[in-house]
Amino acid sequence: THSAGSHTLVLADDIVGSHSPLPGGHVIPFYPPGKAAVAEREHFHAWELTQEVQPGRHYNDDYDFKKPRADLSNMRQNPPGHEHDKYEIYEWPGGYTEFPDGETYARLRLQEHLAKQNRVLGRANKRNLAPGYTINLENYPREDQNRQYLVLVLGRANKRNLAPGYTINLENYPREDQNRQYLVLSVHYHFEENPEVSSAKAGGATATKNTQEAGSIQQFVMRAQPTSSDYRPPRTTEKPRTRGPQTAVVVGPPGEEIWTDKYGRVKVQFHWDRIGAMDENSSCWVRVSTSWAGPQFGAVFIPRIGMEVIIDHLNGDPDYPILTGCVYNAVNMPPWSLPGNATQSGILTRSSKGGAAGAGMKNGPGDANALRFEDKAGQEQLWLHAQKDQLTEVENDEEKWVGRDREKTIDRDETNTIHRDRIETVDRNEKITVHGWRTEEVDGDETITIHSNRKERVDHNETVDIGDNQTFKIGINRTKTVGKNEKDKIGSNWSIKVGKFKTETIGIAYLQNVGVGRMENVGVVYNLNVGAMMATLVGKTQTTKVGSDKSTTVGTKYTLTVGGGSAGAGGGAAGAAGVKNIVAPSGGEGDGAGGGNKSNITMEADSITLQVGQSVMVMKADGTITINGQEIDIVGSKHVGVESKRIDLN
Repeated sequence: THSAGSHTLVLADDIVGSHSPLPGGHVIPFYPPGKAAVAEREHFHAWELTQEVQPGRHYNDDYDFKKPRADLSNMRQNPPGHEHDKYEIYEWPGGYTEFPDGETYARLRLQEHLAKQNRVLGRANKRNLAPGYTINLENYPREDQNRQYLVLVLGRANKRNLAPGYTINLENYPREDQNRQYLVLSVHYHFEENPEVSSAKAGGATATKNTQEAGSIQQFVMRAQPTSSDYRPPRTTEKPRTRGPQTAVVVGPPGEEIWTDKYGRVKVQFHWDRIGAMDENSSCWVRVSTSWAGPQFGAVFIPRIGMEVIIDHLNGDPDYPILTGCVYNAVNMPPWSLPGNATQSGILTRSSKGGAAGAGMKNGPGDANALRFEDKAGQEQLWLHAQKDQLTEVENDEEKWVGRDREKTIDRDETNTIHRDRIETVDRNEKITVHGWRTEEVDGDETITIHSNRKERVDHNETVDIGDNQTFKIGINRTKTVGKNEKDKIGSNWSIKVGKFKTETIGIAYLQNVGVGRMENVGVVYNLNVGAMMATLVGKTQTTKVGSDKSTTVGTKYTLTVGGGSAGAGGGAAGAAGVKNIVAPSGGEGDGAGGGNKSNITMEADSITLQVGQSVMVMKADGTITINGQEIDIVGSKHVGVESKRIDLN
């Protein structure tokens, strides 16, 4: 509605209830051209009825990335009654994301199509004819036209107040069906002044009532539709469309480096934006295109604040921006100098917040994770850098192949856990240096095979603790050198078996303590050489058994002491009381002192007895010597002397 200094936009669905009849007479008759009544009353002098074939069904659909599997399609139908009324208009995109909105749009779009099915074009001289009013046509020859109409856009009449937005009624049209109410949709006003008539008026001539006859032309062309049909204005104004991609800058709140939502969208500000403050309010959320996007998998690279990005729009619609990529500029330069490193490709990120600039290489500036490929011929390289932690997970098998050398440096600790088996093969040499301590634990068996030589050096102490048994097997020789002392402690038995010879060399002394018993078995020969002195100490009893012969050679003196006394070369008195016996028997067992081939030397405290078979010689401490034998011969090659106070001869 319009008034002086005020204009009001009215949105309505009901034509009759929302549009007023044309002020100053909404019933407008129809008179053909040339009738005398034309000059007396405002009327329509031309009435053109147009009918278009319109579809009876409208189908629309759209897509919402927040509900990617939702069915947003809608269909409304209202067949107008002609043979093509089953034709359909399909609209994509429908311009909505909620299903109820789609239902409303489908209904309105169908009404828009059907509103164009019946339109009229009228020419009148009614000056106040205006769009938006209803009129009623009368006096039209076709009675079906004498009804109410809504003035739309165009018509021709001499009614000066014809205006859009009002209803009028047509009358007196030859077709009675046209004499009805119409809604005025639009009015085109045409005024033309005849210069000669205007000059005559200025000279005082009297103007006639009929302005057409006076030489001026006032013509009003109107377009209207019957008020019996819903009016939906056609979408004559196209929605703005973008003409191609453009660049913008990623923005966000002050102090932030990354600003995104759960969909990975970002905010941007276009270069042409004079109002935006380069913050999170500069745009709506903009979706980010990526190389791969699936349900909880894909590639994620969120553009960061300050990056220059490429923005396009889906279907050219400014309401659906999409970020398709990033570009470098004079501020945001590539991570590797170009064109000198044109053969390098890869990804280099930046630690956030506050990451320092630089490649982030070892001992170099920069806080970054990086993956770089060097494709220069002869210098090909794959470089992987983790600014802090690196986690590698392989759920099945892993295989690595290094064509030449491999170097690994760990500045602190390393832990390897292998839940099953491990095989390590070194075709040449291996060197392991442990500067601290080392612990190796094997729960099962351990086998070490060395096909050549082995050398082990322990600078200080070594302790070997074996819970059960230990076996050494040496194919040829074994040499053991102990710098100072060696001590063997055996809880139970100790057995040494030497296939041929055993040599023990002791520089000073040899001491062996046997708690209970000791046995030495020598298969053939036993030879004991003592360079200076040898002392044998037996705490209780000693028995020597020689299977055949025994020879004792004493270079100077042989002393045998039994108890506290002694007997040796040169004789002497008997020892102290309580001296034990020494018996040195020979011959077969069971032989007694009276026969056989047994030979004995019996040394008692006060006597020595020499016995060989039937021959016995007894020497007593009182000086008595007794010789018994079957035959006794005394032979002296030079002299035999017998001296005594008394000599008895049988």
